Amino acid sequence: MAVGNRRSLRKGSLRIEAFIVPPIGNNVYIVYEDGSNDAIIIDVAQGASSILQRLKELEIRPKMIVNTHGHTDHTAEDELLRAETGAKLAIHELDAYRLALDDEASAELGIERNPIEPDIQLTNGQEIRFGNESILKVIHTPGHTEGSICLLDEKRGQLFSGDTLFARGYGRVDGMGSDAKQMVESLKKLLALPSNTDVYPGHGDFTTIGDESWLKQMTGE
Repeated sequence: MAVGNRRSLRKGSLRIEAFIVPPIGNNVYIVYEDGSNDAIIIDVAQGASSILQRLKELEIRPKMIVNTHGHTDHTAEDELLRAETGAKLAIHELDAYRLALDDEASAELGIERNPIEPDIQLTNGQEIRFGNESILKVIHTPGHTEGSICLLDEKRGQLFSGDTLFARGYGRVDGMGSDAKQMVESLKKLLALPSNTDVYPGHGDFTTIGDESWLKQMTGE
């Protein structure tokens, strides 16, 4: 599926290629480091072909595909990208079962899922290392799903927030496995991050923790 609105971002030695993937505006990310040819893909959605094209242009190869959660709109072309690149597929252990199930998103998108298994089941606090010095730390943030995660680059102040935190909002808590109380606790975790932390969500505009002032009122902090 064609992808539009690609942005190339840099923070120090870290490079981020951000795409908006139709039909429902998923943000997908290629994250890599200057001077290294390996990369991390965060949420493939239906963007595998455009991701592959950009990887070829950059002459880099993904070592891991990380799902921020298991909804089909974020995971639809996981297997296609894994097969083409040999990258390991990772998801939180509590959302791993979702890779074998149809859900509301698959029905909305008209996708019939073929069950797949992840190579890696992530846990809270786990570190994903790539490049020469880059580390993404797994933060378990249930609420949208049981196994939703965010990925934090503590050194550079970068957060990939999936469907936990958006600019001016947060992920739905009315679906299978959602929990509104857990979402509040997860948002408290994110509110504790430095206010200048850049936030790259699963949908919508980029933001910072400090720009989301509503978090304090919602969480009572």
